[in-house]
Amino acid sequence: MPSLTSLGLRYLVWLVGLRLVFAALVAFAGLPNSLAAGVILASVPAVDIGMRAARTADRLLSLKDWAAVWGVMIGPYLVLNVVVPAVLIPEVRQMLSEPQGLGNTFFLAASTGLMLALFLSIGKRAAGASAPGNGGNRTP
Repeated sequence: MPSLTSLGLRYLVWLVGLRLVFAALVAFAGLPNSLAAGVILASVPAVDIGMRAARTADRLLSLKDWAAVWGVMIGPYLVLNVVVPAVLIPEVRQMLSEPQGLGNTFFLAASTGLMLALFLSIGKRAAGASAPGNGGNRTP
């Protein structure tokens, strides 16, 4: 099993870095800032994480292993995009106290979780069949 700490830190760096670059592009180049763009920005690094996990594994990764990798990615996403804003911004706390706001936040988090799983599987496949995490390079 690859190091979950290194995968989690790698995802965190991707997440923060892409968010900063995108914020600059929104501010200076006029790119639209939408919820869908946020979901994609949070999910695309999963391709790199999936490839890294498959390539650095020392054995075939099971579904349970992939679920752990997914959990390492969804955790920082929820902390940075739900918990921290709810703690720091009173308007976000107010929004989360209403059923509509809580439902929208849940829908956004669920969408991101599904996209993370999709991009993680794309990364797994992109690593190739010879990657140890995909069952390659096994000795009988």
